[in-house]
Amino acid sequence: MKKLFLLVFLLVTFVATTVFAVLPTGFDLQAHRGGRDARPENTLQSFAYAMAIGVTTLEMDMQITKDGVIVIRHDNHIQYFLARDSWGDFLTFNEMPDIRTWDFAELKKFDLRSMSPYAPYGYYDAHGKTQKECPGARLCSLEEVFQLVQAWGNKDVHLNIETKSYCYPVNPLNPDPYEWVLKFYALVRKYNMQDRVMLQSFDWRTIKIMKEIDASIPTVALTAEQPQWNDEGDEGRYLWLNRKQPSPWMAGLDIKTFKGDYVKAAHAIKADVITPYYTELTPELIKEAHSFGMRVVPYTINSPDAMRKMVTMGVDGIITDRPSVARKVLAEMGIKLPAPDSNPKNKPCYTGTDAVYDN
Repeated sequence: MKKLFLLVFLLVTFVATTVFAVLPTGFDLQAHRGGRDARPENTLQSFAYAMAIGVTTLEMDMQITKDGVIVIRHDNHIQYFLARDSWGDFLTFNEMPDIRTWDFAELKKFDLRSMSPYAPYGYYDAHGKTQKECPGARLCSLEEVFQLVQAWGNKDVHLNIETKSYCYPVNPLNPDPYEWVLKFYALVRKYNMQDRVMLQSFDWRTIKIMKEIDASIPTVALTAEQPQWNDEGDEGRYLWLNRKQPSPWMAGLDIKTFKGDYVKAAHAIKADVITPYYTELTPELIKEAHSFGMRVVPYTINSPDAMRKMVTMGVDGIITDRPSVARKVLAEMGIKLPAPDSNPKNKPCYTGTDAVYDN
């Protein structure tokens, strides 16, 4: 039934697929969640900030609401330490709204202007302490992000957009991978952003589906083997290197078939970019990816020393919470950068170009 629906979708929209994906030219400087160390993450204010200072790509995450709207959020709940209620108080743990069970209009009421200093796992010290408070920040939709980019008149910035789809059949609320891709692609076509977007995911099923629908849309294979992330309530192992079963994240592939080589595995699903956690990257893996015609853009690199190391190793871009720091490092290394916006002051959601960590 799903494949029949996909076929009907393709016939109705007259999709003309091409072999070559359109990727950013030059070094790809990506603002992770818009630059979460400078502005509240995954908000219109953070994306406006990133466009103002000049980045190649806006990186972001997708969730799907009860009424079928793609919204920009990392977790399937609006985390209590990132949201305030109508009285201006941060939510409690038990008050976190599950995005999958709320309509978009209802979720708009939560105030995302700043982070609570009591965020767990050191999150505030790592990312919130340097954020600029942004009154008016609310949950935004992918459609609103496309509208923001167009309102800014920015014809160059790319968008690297992650399907936060879950491969475990635990919760019936988790959207089907086809739903993720079809909704995403419909919006991309509506705003004529086919040459500006990349679809990334840890759930490689969505990457395969995207290539089935339109091979010209670049796909980005995310991966990591960071078991300590499980202790923080997140997934940490995507390859299942030490388990007998194939990883459900790898779209039917078994990493053991590739002798643990995630670059070869990503190439097998026709991913255009491989994006591992930066500490798991080696010069040999970069060379191998380049031999397949793939780009390498690791995440999340925030220290100048780590940025320099990655560039020296030969990566094609970096994803960072601190794009202004990255701009300085890359400029020092002679790498050409996107120009800052020449007149951002009267544009939507502009909150300045200052960042605490720049001082």
